[in-house]
Amino acid sequence: MSRSKGGTIPTIVMGTFDPETRWRDPQLAKLPAMPDRERESIVLCMDELLFPFCGPEDILYSRCRIDPALLEYLNALDFTFQNRYHFDLTNGTEPLPEPEIFKQCMFGLALNQDASQLKESRLSPYAITADTGAYLEANPSLVHPLPGLETVVRVNSKIYSNQLLNRIGEKCYGTEVNSAAEMVSAGNQLLKQRAYLLKDPFGVSGKGNLLIDSETMQNRIAEHLSKQERSGLRCHFLLEPLLRKEIDFSSHWYIDMNGEKKFISVQQMINHQQNYSGSITADDVFIRLLETAGYFRVMDEALRVLTEDGYYGFVCFDSMILEDGNIVPIVEINARKSMGLINAYLDRRWAAHGHTGWLTFLSLGLPLDFTFERLLDALHASGILLTTEEGYGIVPLSSNTVIVNEVVAARRIAEGRQDRRGIAKGRLYASIVGRNEGHRSVLIGSLRQTLTDLSIKVYN
Repeated sequence: MSRSKGGTIPTIVMGTFDPETRWRDPQLAKLPAMPDRERESIVLCMDELLFPFCGPEDILYSRCRIDPALLEYLNALDFTFQNRYHFDLTNGTEPLPEPEIFKQCMFGLALNQDASQLKESRLSPYAITADTGAYLEANPSLVHPLPGLETVVRVNSKIYSNQLLNRIGEKCYGTEVNSAAEMVSAGNQLLKQRAYLLKDPFGVSGKGNLLIDSETMQNRIAEHLSKQERSGLRCHFLLEPLLRKEIDFSSHWYIDMNGEKKFISVQQMINHQQNYSGSITADDVFIRLLETAGYFRVMDEALRVLTEDGYYGFVCFDSMILEDGNIVPIVEINARKSMGLINAYLDRRWAAHGHTGWLTFLSLGLPLDFTFERLLDALHASGILLTTEEGYGIVPLSSNTVIVNEVVAARRIAEGRQDRRGIAKGRLYASIVGRNEGHRSVLIGSLRQTLTDLSIKVYN
């Protein structure tokens, strides 16, 4: 879990940022959702964000080639690592991968690499999936102290986190249902008080959770689920009352193979309508508030149960403080790496200079033929690009999340496989390193203006 240094075993860092879709039982009914291929492509390119877990001798194996301009920039900030990749979308001499190939799990894509280059290396996945096991079987020389897949799938389910609260004697808000009829029955009781959230066991931010605020909507969803039941699928969902929350936060831990627990960080989260929007490391005042409220005592109990159930590795507990001051210690469990953990590792770099970063993203609409290097140049010209470790500014964290859809559309048009395109969607992930909250707000405002000057639409 630490960066490699001279004499240590190099680490291979990789993974796919949608493990929940790979953990989910295909025999379970699904909530309605609008397909969004461009969003899917962006998520598949988020593996670039894993570079803070790498040291100079470590390998970040990404789906797509990181833009050389971004690599050069990160290296100048002393984020040095080896980048291996499977696709170079900007290389016109290589055919574009078909969508079904492009969205394969990274471990599946990496199976055909030269195994001789992996000897005496340690694997550090974003999350453990079935493809992780296949990859390790094909590369037996890799050091891999990882828990079993069955355990990983179990502890990542929202059903498990709900049951864990009950096991440790804490208030449990969720109601499990196993049919559309049970959903309506339990939902009717909740709607007498307030709206509720209908959660898929493996739903993620912006996908797999529905806010139910009326019987009309509830009945429409129930009919959608009933149709799937009639086709042979099973229902398994969690219903939770919509709590009046004041603050979203998460705590991050590491459990080693021997069951020893290490506290890493508390991250305050910025969420918008159930969707993740950013993370910032909590200050000492917030930590003391949690200590006084007994939050860490609950975490000790939860970590003990996780260990007893066979899990070890990184784990994140999503939590919240309600408007009345009460703490909900476990909203869900992410037994994997996470966005908050990435921010915690970034802050280790900024903390050496007394600084704190805000990890966030902006959803973009790009003009035709836009390149990532053009964005980097504009940030530098505007004076808001962080250029020294001890400075302040914007730190772009990934290139392909910005340009993947623009590059693919341009190439498909050039190859005659697509005759027109709209505005390509992109997502800019960045660390906003400022003196304080006010300064970070000024920097994000300047970033928005720079994007506008580049004829880029900002949607959030």
